[in-house]
Amino acid sequence: MRLFPLVLLVFAASANAADIDDLQSSYEFLVRDRADGGVLFKLPAADGGYTLPASFRDTPEYWGAYVCQMPSSFCAVTDAYDPPTYELVPQDGPAGYLQAERVNVHNGANIYDAATWQIAVMLGAVKNKFAVPGNDAYALAANMNKIHRQSGQAPRPNAAPGTKRATTVKTIFVYNGKIITDAKGAYAFRSIAPEWIARDPLMGTRYASFIKASGLPTDNPAYAPGKITWSDWKPITGENAWAFLIGPLQAAYIHHVIDEKKTAIPFDDLAIQNALDILPAFAALQSATGAVYYAPAGITGNQGSETLNPHGVSVENNLSLYAGLKILRATLQTASDSRAKEALRTTDVMINRLSSFFKNVAWHDGIFVQGGLANDPAQKSDWVPTLEPRAVDVQTWAIAALGTKQIDEWFGPGAAFELWQKTKTWGAYGVGKTLWGVGYSSQDGNGIDPSGSYKQGVMSAEWTAGAINAVRNMIGAYSNEPRYIASLKADEAAMLQAVQNLRFDKYQATAFPGKPDNYASLMGERTKPYLYASKRFAIPFGWYANPIPSTTSTAWMIMLANSYDPFGFGGKPN
Repeated sequence: MRLFPLVLLVFAASANAADIDDLQSSYEFLVRDRADGGVLFKLPAADGGYTLPASFRDTPEYWGAYVCQMPSSFCAVTDAYDPPTYELVPQDGPAGYLQAERVNVHNGANIYDAATWQIAVMLGAVKNKFAVPGNDAYALAANMNKIHRQSGQAPRPNAAPGTKRATTVKTIFVYNGKIITDAKGAYAFRSIAPEWIARDPLMGTRYASFIKASGLPTDNPAYAPGKITWSDWKPITGENAWAFLIGPLQAAYIHHVIDEKKTAIPFDDLAIQNALDILPAFAALQSATGAVYYAPAGITGNQGSETLNPHGVSVENNLSLYAGLKILRATLQTASDSRAKEALRTTDVMINRLSSFFKNVAWHDGIFVQGGLANDPAQKSDWVPTLEPRAVDVQTWAIAALGTKQIDEWFGPGAAFELWQKTKTWGAYGVGKTLWGVGYSSQDGNGIDPSGSYKQGVMSAEWTAGAINAVRNMIGAYSNEPRYIASLKADEAAMLQAVQNLRFDKYQATAFPGKPDNYASLMGERTKPYLYASKRFAIPFGWYANPIPSTTSTAWMIMLANSYDPFGFGGKPN
């Protein structure tokens, strides 16, 4: 086994951080085809034939022999064909929701996951000198930019999901009152999949009997039992911030500036051009409070058909956008093009208004709230916060996106450190007195009990990586504050060691509560990816975590190994 030492931070305080071992095997998961132990798949030739990363690797056994056998699961489902819409959809209810989850997990590439993948692909190739089989690293990473460019053109009917954009149609996808009909300026949908009629992973397996279909057309063999039409058509601010700003601009920086030693990213790179095209949509969704709305009007929630309030705000989404706008602004500083100058004016205004929102609105009782309603005419107040559940990533991403020094300047000396301490009391996962990482929310069964021991609800590899990134930001900012440094260095080292227990090979030998008893028989891997979570868990924000190999968890570990902070321009901490 080759060992690849952790690249040390510029902060001397992190010199004793634990190594991330066998990094190359984890990287290979990100750059291999699915048939070869990785996550890469290809869109059909008619949709460009681009090689893209799926968000997860799953197996029929994980769903059929494990999830479907859980007491709360309902796997027997009947899908019905609707001739007017050409859709084949499951019935509403638990079985239908579970089938949609299976199909999305098996087929989908979330554009946030793909953005972290872009950064990791470039870091592994440029910083770690890992090989990308049969590909130039930037050519592979830039496929996401190409698919986003293509989705800004008029797509063919029933094209693969991801080749379309959320342009305004009547009252659907209205951007805070603004109509956007030019596809290249509209939000992308949060998931890409190779086919509109998507395959259930149970299809053609011994678990296929769970699925029935009714009313199938007799003249189109594409419709079959075990397939449903794609249902995840949600254009979300946070995912778009990563997909058009953070991921592509950071990947382009690594390629052009770090690897090729250019002074800046060329202005004609698709990473810049796509960012300029989408910027007006972000600006349109900025509310009077300064917060940018979660999504255009007319979208439904993660389950069911209820339409979301268009005045809803996710603070996590706004932190992603804030970081992305700052990266775009830094990228454009040397550009002389008139579009760049106009974009700089827009980013300045948006960043200033977002800063005011974070400082004056989103902070409550020593932490940042998860979200709320902004300037909703149906409410008595311009801001109605959502105080529960509290979100772990809102706190850790705030430290990284805003920077420790900014938080302390706004809320007092040590405010960022105290924010982290409060988050641990309800969001940390550990064993005994030892911190391992974090989960997702204040409702995960995590935190610290009265004796000072950590609870073991659920642990997330991705969100723990984000917590490590935040702690590193504080280590740098508090370098002259001995009252904080020892605690922070201990937290960093403990989490960095423990999160590696969520690597596929180590997970099987680690006693995580809720781990499937027969995990080795459910999953088979040739590489060493990181799992999304320590167990299957209903995250209170509307989706399930699964203990299966995850693209973004693995990508985050590549970023940690290279001390690359995705929230800061060029990977440098804010």
